[in-house]
Amino acid sequence: MDAVNAGGPDEDCPGNTDDVSTLVIVGANPTVARAAASLPGESVHVQLPGAPALDPGTRVLTTDFRDLPAFLTFTDEVLRPLRPAAVVSLTEFGLEPAALAARLLGVTGVDPAVVHATRDKLAMRRILEREAPHLNPAFAAGDDTAAVDRLFAVHGRVVAKPVDGVGSASIALVESADALPADRRTAATLFEQFAEGREFSVEALSAGGRHTVIGIAEKGTTDGFVEVSHMMPPPSLDPRRQELVARAVGELLDALGLTDGPSHTEVMVDGDKIVVIETHTRLGGDGIADLVQLTTGVEWRRAAIGWAIGDGIRRGPAAAAAAATVFLTAPPGRVTAVAPPPALRQGRVHAWDLTVRPGDEVRPLRSSADRLGMAVLTAAGTDACTAAVAELTARPVVTTAPEPHL
Repeated sequence: MDAVNAGGPDEDCPGNTDDVSTLVIVGANPTVARAAASLPGESVHVQLPGAPALDPGTRVLTTDFRDLPAFLTFTDEVLRPLRPAAVVSLTEFGLEPAALAARLLGVTGVDPAVVHATRDKLAMRRILEREAPHLNPAFAAGDDTAAVDRLFAVHGRVVAKPVDGVGSASIALVESADALPADRRTAATLFEQFAEGREFSVEALSAGGRHTVIGIAEKGTTDGFVEVSHMMPPPSLDPRRQELVARAVGELLDALGLTDGPSHTEVMVDGDKIVVIETHTRLGGDGIADLVQLTTGVEWRRAAIGWAIGDGIRRGPAAAAAAATVFLTAPPGRVTAVAPPPALRQGRVHAWDLTVRPGDEVRPLRSSADRLGMAVLTAAGTDACTAAVAELTARPVVTTAPEPHL
């Protein structure tokens, strides 16, 4: 695994090409589509019906790519005549369709078996159990009652999560399997030993089996595992442990067989012990691509799709020494007031996106979908960034009143 931010513009992945290529991108949001527009060649977007509109002039084809049999027929009949060079996706539910389409067309894409192993958390655990057991917590499939009982007997606190879950939804820390409803004690749930330490997410780009870390972010989460902040560079991870994390991610990607393309890996670090939480064959969400660009100058969205047509990493000047995304939350109830972006004592507000207004309902914070908006902060260093995140988190940006009981 290469060192964090190592290499120059054409050293981290295949070099630039003058050939005109058609790149098919499945399920891009408008920001990713704009990054694709800066690539050489033509981009063709496959979008779900009713998806947010992309910029005028963008070539868009519409189909339900979540219906895999129908999408593969669409691939054969509609995409094949376009003679694309690659099919990729950066959205969770587009990863497997894009990989299968690339395989069907015989063009560049991520191996479908690798994508499946990253989206099926139990499959990933079993692969690591064989190939890199030191990166695994103890675990048990939800329908293996004896194994679940042993897990609780040895470790006490256990995390229960959906095998195919996303967005921090339906994750629970429990002390017995009986604490979960019966319909969760099935093969659809994975039980894992609770991993101690601090959590980090790692953005990497692989090329020919060589893995280059693009950036590491330190996470802030609630007791319910919902992510509420990301800071880059990570304040509590010294250079030596950053190298340990990079090495662990390389071992993980090798074990899974990911040789080319982006990855977003979440790890828990406790001293020198590193435990893999999960990984994905895409870049991280939650504005992490913006943190990468602000702190390293790397156009991460462009690189995360451009690798498939041989486009090199673009690295411009970094705009800030440190940056963070902070997710705005409030107690459940009805919104009574919304404050404007504040002037912070340390750091500044780079971007502000609030999704609620007075009168809106605020639900309990059970998943990422319950967050109320996001701010991007920049600062002169990690200490200042940590202080800015703490200051904004302590401010009541959204004020709510409890709903009256009927």
